[in-house]
Amino acid sequence: MLALIAAAVLAPQAAYAPTGPVIEVVMANNGSFEITTDPKRSPKTVAHITKLVKDGFYDSQRVHRVESWVTQWGAPASKTKPMSDPDVLGGGSGKQMPFEKADVDFTRGVVGIASTGLQVGGDSQIFILKQDTLRLYGSYAVLGKVTKGMDVVGRIQKGDRIAKMSMKKP
Repeated sequence: MLALIAAAVLAPQAAYAPTGPVIEVVMANNGSFEITTDPKRSPKTVAHITKLVKDGFYDSQRVHRVESWVTQWGAPASKTKPMSDPDVLGGGSGKQMPFEKADVDFTRGVVGIASTGLQVGGDSQIFILKQDTLRLYGSYAVLGKVTKGMDVVGRIQKGDRIAKMSMKKP
């Protein structure tokens, strides 16, 4: 019996492969990438973000955080304020989402919703993991995964502008 339990605990988790609607992100100077959303695990989060995408909320925003392990955007002040302004880092659409815990390993390419990380919902700020960051498991809501163009994500620099985000037609 213990051997069966140990095998179940140690068995590798299947690769994360969401199957929802696809968001295309076109960078102003750096190509494009696609995020496949996961409405099965995070229905409210996906509905909120896809509405923002359709409303043009992210168009012309700049990426305000780039580190070796993560890239993040979604602060509306980044459209007009200098990147040195502390207000560029915060803010959102004004609608706090409920936290949706997703049973997903936070590996390279996973797209989540920025928050305090204390199992509280976020708003509009999106992050993409550029490397496995398993310590985030269970603390952040998941939007989906980059399924095309991770090389573009790897080239994004702080201050790069998002030309347009749109829902890709199936």
